[in-house]
Amino acid sequence: MANKGLYLYGLIRADDQREFGCIGLADEGAPALVTSICIAGVCAVVSDCGTQKIMPLRKYLDPYHRVIQEVMKTATIIPIRFGHVARNRDAIATMLKHNRDTIREGLDRVAGCVEMGLKVKWDVDNIFEHFIGIDAELAAFRDEIFGRSQAPSLAEKIELGRLFAERRAKERERETERVIEQFQGFSADVKSNTPKNETVVMDLAFLVARDAMKTFEERVYQVAATFPSHYLFDYTGPWAPFNFVDLDLQTPDD
Repeated sequence: MANKGLYLYGLIRADDQREFGCIGLADEGAPALVTSICIAGVCAVVSDCGTQKIMPLRKYLDPYHRVIQEVMKTATIIPIRFGHVARNRDAIATMLKHNRDTIREGLDRVAGCVEMGLKVKWDVDNIFEHFIGIDAELAAFRDEIFGRSQAPSLAEKIELGRLFAERRAKERERETERVIEQFQGFSADVKSNTPKNETVVMDLAFLVARDAMKTFEERVYQVAATFPSHYLFDYTGPWAPFNFVDLDLQTPDD
C-alpha cells in the first residue's frame, strides 16, 4: 500500500525488539500487530497503519489507549501525542538516533512511576447559589441589583458574573494549594491542569511510584475526609505519565 505508514504510540527503554500482540489500530480490517523499533536501548512502540492521517475518533482512540495500557504492564512508556504516523521504519530509527539522549532523560524522569489523576468537584445543585451562600459580599451585591423594582442593567449583570468568577478562582487556588500540600511525600511530582467544568475545583495529575499506588490511594481518602461533604473526590489511574514528559523530538531536517 503506497500510503502505508507506522503509527507511533510511545517510547520505552529496551535492548531488543518486543511484540505486544495484535492490539493496535486497525490495519486492513484487523487490529495490527504492535512491535517495537529499538536503537541504542530506546524503542518506539509502533504498528502498521493503513493511512497517513488519524482522526480523533473512538475507533482510533480506543486501541491507542489499549496499547499504552498493555505496554505499561511490563515497561515505563512515554506516550506520544495521539495521531502521530511515521513514514517508515527508517524514519523512526533516524528519530530515535537523533533524540536518544533526550528520550533517555525523559524515561529516567518517570522510570517506575505511573500517573494518578485526582479531580475534586463541588457537589452542589447550583454552583452560583453555593457561592452566594458562602460569600457575604457576593450575596449583598446580588440582592442589591435584583432587589430593586427595575431590572439590573447589563453592566451590573456582567459585574456580578465577574465577582462570581473571581471568588471561584480564589477558592480553587486556595483549595488546590491545600490539597497539594497534603500530598507532599506521596508523589514524585504533581501538575495542576485547568478545570474544564465550572463545578470542578481542581484537576490534578500525580506522578506516583508504581509500588506506592496503594499508599497514594489511601491518602486520597484521608485528605477527602478533611473536607466538607459537598467536596467530591474522584481519583483515576494508573495511567501512563501523559502530564510529566513533553519531549521536543527533533529530526535532522528540523
